[in-house]
Amino acid sequence: MAKRRSFSVIEKIKKYAILECMGVVSEIIEKERLSHAVKTTESHKKDFGQYLTPYNIAKYMSSLFPKTKEDLNILDPGAGIGTLSCALLERIKSEKWNNSKVNVTTYEFDKTVLKSLKENLETEGKDFSNYSYQIFGEDFLEKTSFEYSFGTNEQFTHVIMNPPYKKILTKSAAREYTRVFGLETVNLYSAFVGASIAQLKEKGYLVAIVPRSFCNGSYYKPFREFILKNCSIKHIHLFESRNKAFKDESVLQENIIIMLQKETEQSNVDISYSSDAVFSDLQTETFEFGSIVNPSDKEKYLNIPLPSQKNKSVYFENGHDFISLKETGTNVSTGTIVDFRTKDYIRKEPEENTVPLLYPVHFRHFRTDWPKESKKPNAILIADKTAPMFAPAGFYVVVKRFSTKEEQKRIVASLISAEDINTPAFAFENHLNVFHENKKGLPKDIAYGLTVWLNTTFLDEQFRLFSGHTQVNATDLRNLPYPTKPQLVEMGKQLEKYKVWNQQLFDFIAMESINEKRRAVNF
Repeated sequence: MAKRRSFSVIEKIKKYAILECMGVVSEIIEKERLSHAVKTTESHKKDFGQYLTPYNIAKYMSSLFPKTKEDLNILDPGAGIGTLSCALLERIKSEKWNNSKVNVTTYEFDKTVLKSLKENLETEGKDFSNYSYQIFGEDFLEKTSFEYSFGTNEQFTHVIMNPPYKKILTKSAAREYTRVFGLETVNLYSAFVGASIAQLKEKGYLVAIVPRSFCNGSYYKPFREFILKNCSIKHIHLFESRNKAFKDESVLQENIIIMLQKETEQSNVDISYSSDAVFSDLQTETFEFGSIVNPSDKEKYLNIPLPSQKNKSVYFENGHDFISLKETGTNVSTGTIVDFRTKDYIRKEPEENTVPLLYPVHFRHFRTDWPKESKKPNAILIADKTAPMFAPAGFYVVVKRFSTKEEQKRIVASLISAEDINTPAFAFENHLNVFHENKKGLPKDIAYGLTVWLNTTFLDEQFRLFSGHTQVNATDLRNLPYPTKPQLVEMGKQLEKYKVWNQQLFDFIAMESINEKRRAVNF
């Protein structure tokens, strides 16, 4: 049985202090949400990809929509108990939008919450003169894709949503439904957002709370392109902590709130930030869109700066100083050894006819620590099956693919020196990203230079602009800015002079090299 989270006395006091500030309906909804969070098993939540929205977040999301007097046709897919719809309705009433007609369409597949959803929508709509609502206890993607393919679907003026989070397989029905809308994607949340965009009216608005994972990586590139093709990005909200948005559910996935407008010209983007889900320290700044999505970036990564970075002297502000990884003559790939597939060839300790098998555990203080006494093996047998997966001995730089959320930096690079390990070849385990030159070792100075650059605070900050999770993929590393080859060589020569390496040294060497080039250009 899944463990249920118990609330401390202090947590309960805080939550009920928040409830006292709410209206009658919103108070009922928040109490229902808290009850659902405690009583519903984790397996049930995961099956439906369902984590109900806290009312404070729903209220903030509803506040993003511009006030209008037009007829409202609102969509709330994955509505749960109706928190988002009701928050928006409550705002419309309190601000007296004076809309002649208000309709709410909700979809919710979990039959255990349909009664609450109906009661909440009915209660919240009593004060409207011309109000209607529909609840569809059906698969949102299946129903709407069918209607969309025949042109019989509704068009909505507003979408407010907390879509389900769950991976979908390539051959699944959900993938087929989503393709009807012209989108290829890998998760229900992006599928729901894509389907909702397709059913928005021209100049209609969508506000969603979604995982930040779509901002980078190759899997979500079609989704990013779909958004940018069909909408303009109006607003993005960041939470400081990974677990603040859905604290009651112990969800660690980092979430953002995003507002889109259908078929409108892209202009500046408002970026807001809060350290918690009650928005007690809300900050908002406006950024040029080009600083969010670089026009020359083929991957269309979303770089989301904190408001505090607007007037800060950003290290990457002069983009012409940097080039792509490919232009340096270097590439990065994932390690080729998947240990469970080669277990018959793996050896605990080095022996005759083996080469070093390098895991993340073999790197410490930015260098290689091999062989090492640990749970991980140290070598792999040379055989017909394994030999094609080896890399010839030389200089390489590796970055772990996974870091823990507690680590200060996401990108930590380590040098492999051919001078330190006497072997004809290396084998790299799959949890490593390996920098190489045409599948061979790097020139020594370039390897040292990359060790400097990849370990800089500046590059880690740049990575965090588009990545909200702890995974570092090879595609992400390729998408980062790099100094020119001569600059990398100079950085490498400087690093070779030092025996002890640390963060301050990497930042100093990199800054000196970049500033030297800028001084030469300005002169």
